[in-house]
Amino acid sequence: MPEQVDYERLKEIPLFKNLNDEELSIISRKIFIKTYKKDATLFVEGMPGEILYIVEEGGVDIYKKTSKGEAKVANIGPGEIVGEMSLIDDEPRSASGRTNTDSKLIVITKKSFNEILESDPKIAAKICMSLLKIVSKRLRLTDKRFETL
Repeated sequence: MPEQVDYERLKEIPLFKNLNDEELSIISRKIFIKTYKKDATLFVEGMPGEILYIVEEGGVDIYKKTSKGEAKVANIGPGEIVGEMSLIDDEPRSASGRTNTDSKLIVITKKSFNEILESDPKIAAKICMSLLKIVSKRLRLTDKRFETL
């Protein structure tokens, strides 16, 4: 059974760093923690995306299909997010994700995010701004990798 997220813990997560205590309390009631065994598939490239994950404990490896099979493109650790694009657009997953050890992940469903968007647009705007900063940082890191090719 999923466990409730302590809003005090949410203060430590970059995605929620701009939220005040009242806003964190609201968010904590809309999300939950789920435990996954090592090598659990969270999502598969090409499938619809409905969930953003935040690594609480453990980690997630991200894989991309290539002409030679699968290539690991990222390792997501505690405090980091994965699956963020699934909250933003209705496109299929751009990669696959599997836990690399027994893991505890905070789960934010698209349905919950949309409920926050409708009932608390100020909170949703703060979360979206944090998402944009995270995505922008990842894109800049990817750009730097191509500079060395």
